[in-house]
This record gives sequence, C-alpha cells and structure tokens, in this order.
Amino acid sequence: MDLEFLGRLCAEAWHDDLPEADRAWAEAHREKFGRWVDDSRPEAIRPRVDAGSRESLTGRFGKEPAPPWPMLLEAVKSAFFAFVVDFGQTLAGEGEGEGATGDPTARLHRTSVWRALAVDDAPEVDRPSALRAFRRGFRRGRRGLPRSMTRPIRPVVDVARSWTFRAPPLPGPSAARNRALADALRHTTVLKESAVLLQELRDLYASAWRDDVPEEDREWAESYRHSCVDEVNRRRRDAVAQSAYEGYLQSSDGLFDGEPARPWANLRGYDSDPWRALVDAVEDAPEGESELATAEAAAREFWDSLYREPPPWDSDPAKVHWLAAVRAARRKGLSGDAPPDGGA
Repeated sequence: MDLEFLGRLCAEAWHDDLPEADRAWAEAHREKFGRWVDDSRPEAIRPRVDAGSRESLTGRFGKEPAPPWPMLLEAVKSAFFAFVVDFGQTLAGEGEGEGATGDPTARLHRTSVWRALAVDDAPEVDRPSALRAFRRGFRRGRRGLPRSMTRPIRPVVDVARSWTFRAPPLPGPSAARNRALADALRHTTVLKESAVLLQELRDLYASAWRDDVPEEDREWAESYRHSCVDEVNRRRRDAVAQSAYEGYLQSSDGLFDGEPARPWANLRGYDSDPWRALVDAVEDAPEGESELATAEAAAREFWDSLYREPPPWDSDPAKVHWLAAVRAARRKGLSGDAPPDGGA
C-alpha cells in the first residue's frame, strides 16, 4: 500500500473545492480524524497527539500537521472498507462467498498489510518510515501543488508530451476537431499534408489560450492548458534540480552521503526525485526567510522524500553543501536558461 498516497487522499477531506459528490465523504473523514486534527481550516490543522514521536519539527515543518500512528491505522482501515464494502472487491485468496459476505473487520485483520502495521511483533515493517510516508502525503495534500509546478507560462501551441496526439475523450467541438486532426496525422504519409495538419492543430491549440473560449469548449481548453503548464514546469524543475545536485557535488568534491556520486544523467527517478523535492522547498520559501533557513528546509524536504530522519541541522557536516545546492538552484531558476515558458 502506498502510504504517502493514502496520506494525500486523507488531506483532500479538508479541501474547499471538492466536487459535490465528494463532500459527504470529506465531512465524514473530517469527523473521523477530528480526534487527531484540530479543525478543518488549512492554517489551523495541528496534531493533537504525536504518539511519542521523536521528530523535532522546526521551521516550516513545525507549522505543518504530523498525523500520529493511530490516524495512519484508521486511514488504512477506512481505505480497506471502501475497497471491499463500497466497491464490493474480493481479495486474492478469499474463498467464494467469503469476500462478499464476510465480516469486513475480520477480512482486514487477515491481510498482510494490516498484520504488518498493527501486530507488535511484525519485524518486516519499518514503522518510522511508514509513518513518515503517511505524514509526508498528508502535508503535501494540505500544501497543494508547489510553486515550481504552478508557475504561469506563455501560451504553448505545440502538443505537450503528456497530452500526445491521442487527445483525451473530452466533450465539445474543439475536442472533436482535435481528435480528427490527430487521427488524420497518424494516417498520412504525405509530408506536405502533415505540415498542413500540424498547422491546423497549432491554430486549434492557440484558441485554447483565448479569453473567450466558448462554454462547450472550456473543459477541453482547460485540460490542454493544464497539460502545457505541467510539462513546461516539469522540464524547468528538472533543470533546476540538476543544477542543485551539481552545485552540491561541486561543494562536496563529488561525494554524497560519503560515497562518490554518479552524474545526473545516470540517476534513476528514485534517486533524482529527492532533488526535485528540494527544488520545491527552495521555491516555496517564504518571503524574508534566510538563506540558511531555506537550506535547512530544503535538506529536510530531501530526506523526508526518502522517508528518512534528517541529521540534526546544527551538527550536519553537509550543511555547507546544502547551502551550495540552494544557491545553485536559485541561480538556475533566475538565469533564464532553464527550459523557457514559451514551449513544451
């Protein structure tokens, strides 16, 4: 089970802009988790119980919620009941009729996930990391998207990779036209005809950025614009994350965590994602925050994305390297040579 995703889902119960169909669910969850969360106002969410956590939440983290272990267990239980009761799902290994009519609580207690989380002598689970994953998801769900992913961009008239030529099945005449042009492009082998079709597509995408998009095309236009914003900002964030990584290594003589570090191009997504989390912390820095405080928050966000407890900041030997990473990220972000706002 993805506990970070589960934490983000729980945090959605406090969103003000939920669809009408989700509001009863949200109200029930706010009531259920109210014993651990003070109230529904985003700025007032605080943990009532910390379950003996040894974390010292300082700076920005100290102002964010830290759900305790019992809330994680309650969230797992709620998710399981929704899966097997509301959606009528049968689990692997359950006998015929057992899934549909068996007691949901008994079925939950038989699962390996519940036994790993709830049984005291289950050694296979790193519970501190599991709790950090859930807490991280809840915090991220409360924050919403980071600034690095919501920056405004100039209109894009080329197809974003996340949009592709297979336009989503959206309603409206522009969406239908989009699908027809994309289908024609896939089936033509004539270069001149392809150029004409591509120009028609660009003209269509340009219309998505107009202020007077017709009502019947607004869902299509919003979806296209969202894809473009996501892609442009994702590319920019990748470039800034690479600069932060390389800035750290320049400061540390090529070492990270005591080991020789690989070039950015050789990192897997799991290894590079924490640097993107660092960039989010840098670009979400409050106005007036000191550079050293931003470096502390960025380092903590880095380790938090790996569900690891960061070293104590005051005695962290890598403090100067984190500071170098923050400075490199800011230089790249302001330099103008990150992927431009004008293209995806």
